[in-house]
Amino acid sequence: AETLRQEEERFRRTLGRGMSLLEEATAQVGPGGVLPGETAFKLYDTYGFPLDLTQDAVRALGMSVDLVGFDVAMKRQKDQARDAWTGSGQAAAAGEWFSLRERLGPTDFVGHDQGEVTAELLVLMADGAEVAKAGAGQTVQALFDRTPFYGESGGQAGDTGEVEWDGGRGRVIDTQKQASDLHVHVIEIESGELAPGARARLALDADRRTTTRANHSATHLLHAALRNVLGPH
Repeated sequence: AETLRQEEERFRRTLGRGMSLLEEATAQVGPGGVLPGETAFKLYDTYGFPLDLTQDAVRALGMSVDLVGFDVAMKRQKDQARDAWTGSGQAAAAGEWFSLRERLGPTDFVGHDQGEVTAELLVLMADGAEVAKAGAGQTVQALFDRTPFYGESGGQAGDTGEVEWDGGRGRVIDTQKQASDLHVHVIEIESGELAPGARARLALDADRRTTTRANHSATHLLHAALRNVLGPH
């Protein structure tokens, strides 16, 4: 109950600051005018105002919102986020992962209830660029259409395991999340040749996953105990 109360109070303060900004902006525009898209985006990005809430508020004053300007500001913010993305242990350029995400969509993660699946290899990356194939002795980053491998996020380490395909096999030595929801497998190819389009068996190291998950949960419990004993600071 206390947590909910604090969240409510924080949201009220945020809402109040946003409303103050909106009142100042509409006073400058005047009745029948158009609220700049940049202002509407700031309300959305900084204060959590959905665009439709801003539109409703200014409509009551006989105004409208510059939607084109809003879209431009949104695109600029996304571009900046794309350029600033550094990821954890990624070899490819940041923009490359975002481009792949836009082209292919998110990875279908099935690892909550499956430890082994057959999947199609969509993309191979080596030295920061897409490659048409890779062979024994190489370490590559591989993107499959589905996977049971958990990508490192929220403080929990990525899964490891093995991958097999017709004529070859390799070890998954790490799994990272890129562009928010792409599960990227770091594979050491032990034998054969791997190329996009291959159907592969992905099998995670279930024992390691169980231990990793337990350690991750224990860390949360430790943090909770520290807060209880020492305080919220």
